[in-house]
Amino acid sequence: MMKKKDQMSASPRSSNLSGLLVLRKWMKGATDLLFPLSCPVCGTSILADGHTLCPECVQDISLIRSPLCTTCGREMTDSAAGDHCCDRCLRKPPPYSSARAVAHYREPVSALLHRLKYQGETAVIPVLQEIIGMQPLCTLQEGEMVIPVPLHISRLRQRGFNQALILAKLFFANRKERILIDTLIRVRHTVAQTGLDGLARRKNLHQAFAVCFPERVRKRKIVLVDDVFTTGTTVSECSRMLLRAGATEVRVVTLARVRE
Repeated sequence: MMKKKDQMSASPRSSNLSGLLVLRKWMKGATDLLFPLSCPVCGTSILADGHTLCPECVQDISLIRSPLCTTCGREMTDSAAGDHCCDRCLRKPPPYSSARAVAHYREPVSALLHRLKYQGETAVIPVLQEIIGMQPLCTLQEGEMVIPVPLHISRLRQRGFNQALILAKLFFANRKERILIDTLIRVRHTVAQTGLDGLARRKNLHQAFAVCFPERVRKRKIVLVDDVFTTGTTVSECSRMLLRAGATEVRVVTLARVRE
């Protein structure tokens, strides 16, 4: 009898809870219709359906697809042989074992990164998270640690954050404890790489990085994270320093890559 009584008394509560959930769902739908969100790229109104970009801007994102160079990760659209090591990497292998990027560095990805880096618009971070989710690049292997490409202290103070660290936390949201901060540092302030050719980039970054705590990377596999892969000069120089400090392998992951 007690059980039956309990069940009877619980029924109105369940009914009330169900009604409350329906009401909340209806109110959310009404709010979405009356006050729709806007796409952070083009400003078009969008419903709060879990997406941060409108369908048109999503279509404009150029994801990097196979066939790829298995080493540097550049897209080889004229190849019919599938993924393979390109001639450039065969002639002069880079210090890193592989490099992968989510999308080409073009609108809207380029604009979003620019707004984060140079205008401090952290509101674009959820959008970058959604873009990263469009093409999962890799999972951490046993023993791998994550290192963001560092900024010089003067630039870090000016900007207030390191975009590579933000991206590292987005790429590996469930393994943030694997991210090593202040292990690889930029010891020399350099001019911006934008506008420099390959030789000038290499000279600009020569001995610009150092490993502070070699014991953190010794006999470890490292995933190096940066925002944009342009010529590979920055990640190559960082990779050399990590390997000299005792790392066994360096893989590179970036959000974007400049089309060659």
